[in-house]
Amino acid sequence: MTFARSDTDPAADTVDRDAAAAGDGDDDEARSPAGEVGASDTGRAIEPVPAETGSPPVAVAPDPLPSEDGERPPNAVRPDAPSAPASAPARAIPLRPGPCLARLDDGIAAAAALGLAVDDAEATRTEADNRLGLSSDVCVVALIGGTGVGKSTLLNALAGTEVSAASARRPTTGQPVAWVPGASRDEMEPLLEWLGVDAVVEHGDPRLASVAILDLPDLDSVARSHRERVESLLPRVDAVIWVSDPEKYRDAVLHEDFLRRWLPRLDRQLVVLNKADRLGPDDLESVRAHFERSLKSDMLDGPASPAVVAVAAVKGEIDAVRDWVNAQVDAKRVVVGRISASVVDGLEQLARQAGVNPDTQAQPILDPRDRQRSIDDATAEVLRLVDLPTATRQAVAATRAAARPRGAGPLGKLTGWLYRTSGRQAKVADPEIFLEGWMDRGSIAPALDALRSAVDEPLRTAPTAIRPAIAASVDGQRLAMRLRRAVDNAITAPGPLVAPTSRVWPLLGVLQTIATTAVAIAVAWLVLVIVLRPPVDVVTVPLAGRVPAPFALLVVGLIAAFIVARALAIHAGWLGRRWADSVAAGVRTSIERAVADEAFAPLDRVDTARRSLWLAARGARDACARR
Repeated sequence: MTFARSDTDPAADTVDRDAAAAGDGDDDEARSPAGEVGASDTGRAIEPVPAETGSPPVAVAPDPLPSEDGERPPNAVRPDAPSAPASAPARAIPLRPGPCLARLDDGIAAAAALGLAVDDAEATRTEADNRLGLSSDVCVVALIGGTGVGKSTLLNALAGTEVSAASARRPTTGQPVAWVPGASRDEMEPLLEWLGVDAVVEHGDPRLASVAILDLPDLDSVARSHRERVESLLPRVDAVIWVSDPEKYRDAVLHEDFLRRWLPRLDRQLVVLNKADRLGPDDLESVRAHFERSLKSDMLDGPASPAVVAVAAVKGEIDAVRDWVNAQVDAKRVVVGRISASVVDGLEQLARQAGVNPDTQAQPILDPRDRQRSIDDATAEVLRLVDLPTATRQAVAATRAAARPRGAGPLGKLTGWLYRTSGRQAKVADPEIFLEGWMDRGSIAPALDALRSAVDEPLRTAPTAIRPAIAASVDGQRLAMRLRRAVDNAITAPGPLVAPTSRVWPLLGVLQTIATTAVAIAVAWLVLVIVLRPPVDVVTVPLAGRVPAPFALLVVGLIAAFIVARALAIHAGWLGRRWADSVAAGVRTSIERAVADEAFAPLDRVDTARRSLWLAARGARDACARR
């Protein structure tokens, strides 16, 4: 609802200007300095909303008392006007606030993790502790309103005597005045000290033995300290009576600075349209209905707005207010209800800042499909750097290198030693060294881009308050560091990569030794034959005919050595491929898990905090009985 000045006030033509000009000696009943209907003392004027038809009946006080000449005031409220209820039905407020405050603690912790400002929520927690530590057998009701609306007159009418001074001097009420039950005065002393109230008037009304009423300074006073006093006491009182009149009920200060903020945070409150005697019945109902609609606008998505009752305090016609005050006798429930309302409203405000609505299910910041797609893209980029196909070939080569000393006969140990000491093995047959050097094969930037791009849209649409937390979760430098560390851990997690062995290799080694020995004997024999030319036996070989025995032995030895060597290579290759596939699968799985776990880990913590805040705000409605 917009508040601006207008000359179409439904009450403007019907306010009893003659009565106002005559005055009644009461400052609160005097006209505002602006001199015009609808103008506030702060110069901030407001725009009326056209009256709706079919509005509910106005709540009015009893028929005004006749004047000395037996005549009733010209604009007096008719005695047959129906009354509206003094207040909405009370909620089932629990008398034990522990679970309610526990929800507040949870919400504060979650909001702090999100980087939200929790000063107000912590203040609510502190005020709750302080209030619960004081007397809960008396509830504190505050009268709050602008200059000249009749707060002091209303309190005096409730008391039946002058409690708070009312005069033509502006502002009249500079310090809060407390009207308290005399029987509870001693018990209330710490409470009054906590409230900072020095001016105290005692009463002995047995019907209000558990109610203390504060007349606060004007919220729109020209004295800045008066407004500051009201703002400091509002979080500490248990219930509020908002007082206005036909001239100031649309005041921007009242609506924008107080009602919109405090209506959702109060469990017990009443809105009073004073000076009803200055309007005719039709105009009074139009103003009251307009006032009620503006309250609904002030409440936004909060609980139902409080009732608006019309009274004439100067004439003592305040039955609607008196009935509402009498209904606050269950002081402990009022005190806890006030705390509960503040807790629920504070948590819901934090939840809205975090982008979660207690009325609906909490949704993650990042859509699950976008999340998975970005993780898959980032994993593919990381695996490209890791280069598992080459790592697989290195694992096979490492297995063959391990088989050589055990299955290649006498020369296997020699060739294996040469392979290692030359550095060749470390370059082409060590998958562990190859995998650990994954960062040397390119940049990780494409993987980071895949992850950051997924958060661009959620970051743009997220509530302003949590954007820093979301942006920090995908900060390039930190994300790169986390991703590198996660991939390194995934690669080294299985431990040292030791090539497998087989019991077949020693058997092949024996065969290779025999074949190698046969070749050596054959070579030595041939050398002797060539040098000494001794007689040599011959061997008949199919298709080849007669062959010298040394040569036949050489050929057989070479063929046998080749067959054993190929058998060793095939077996080692087969075993190496099995091991390599297992290593590659494990590394792939570990990297996929590492990327999935670390890529959005900070964002997940943001979501966890948001969900915790959502649970706290949603749970507070039950724990604090605010539905």
